[in-house]
Formats: sequence, structure tokens, C-alpha cells
Amino acid sequence: MREKYWNFYCEIEYKMFYYKKFLAFFKGINWCLSAFLTITALSCITAWGIWNSHPLIWSLLICVAQILQALFPKLPYNDLLCSTEFMISALDPILIDIEISWLEIDVKHYSDKKILKLIKKYESQYSSLVSQFYSGTSLPEIKYCDKKAMESCASYFNTKYTSRKENNNA
Repeated sequence: MREKYWNFYCEIEYKMFYYKKFLAFFKGINWCLSAFLTITALSCITAWGIWNSHPLIWSLLICVAQILQALFPKLPYNDLLCSTEFMISALDPILIDIEISWLEIDVKHYSDKKILKLIKKYESQYSSLVSQFYSGTSLPEIKYCDKKAMESCASYFNTKYTSRKENNNA
């Protein structure tokens, strides 16, 4: 049962890293799109003013850039970004509780029944958060975010738990 709890802990920690990587990835995309559209509009205004030729092309490019910027908040993943920010802040205290319970399992020698009760409790809390913030939808699986989340999760557990075992053996 301890192994089942450990796997659950790893899975939830991985999901937290995935949420963070997803958020950073799409905030970067948002920044690039916003910067590109702003630069496009400004450069077209400048070009139109300097060369004063082809005013229809410059005005069309400015119009398109401005329309895209106006529609920008309506991009489908922007709602997911907001939900993900809330999910990260709501999941953090649950992860702290999961970690504390993991440490207590060894010290207090919890029974399998007690460990199962903890797993059910935390699974229920996590499920409630998913329903609350992602009702009817879910985050897309992005290979880049998945890879980065896996790397961060592995690094986290290697740093946090491997070094403790090595220090205890020394």
C-alpha cells in the first residue's frame, strides 16, 4: 500500500509540474503573439508615414493586426490559462499535505487501511479541483510540456528524497 501511495504522490506532483509547464508555455506563446501583433501594427504605421505609398496595404495590415489583438483574449486556450493558474494555487496546499502524510507513513507506521483512506481523501480533493477548474474540458497533452514536467518531477524527487537516503547511509 505504501508503494501505491508513493505512486499517487508522484502522479500528483507530476501533474503540478505539467500545469506549471503548460502555463509557462502558453504565456510565452501569448507574449510572442502580442509582441508580434503590436510590432506589426506599429511598423505598418511607421512605414505608411515614411513612404506614404500603398496606403491600402498598410491600413489593411494595421486593421488585421488590431482585429487579431482584439480577438486575442477569445483564443480557446486563454480560458485554460486562467483555470490553470487557479489550479496551481489550489493544488499546492494539497501537495503539501500529501508530502507530510508520506513522511508520517514511515514514522507512525500507518496501516494499509489508513494509507488507503489517505489516498481516497487526496484523490477526492484532487478530483474536486479538476471538476471546479476544468469542468467539461481538460488540458491538451503537449509533448514538450509533458517532457519538461517529467524532467522537473524526476529532478524534484531525486533532489528531495535521494539525497536524504544517501545522507542517512553515510
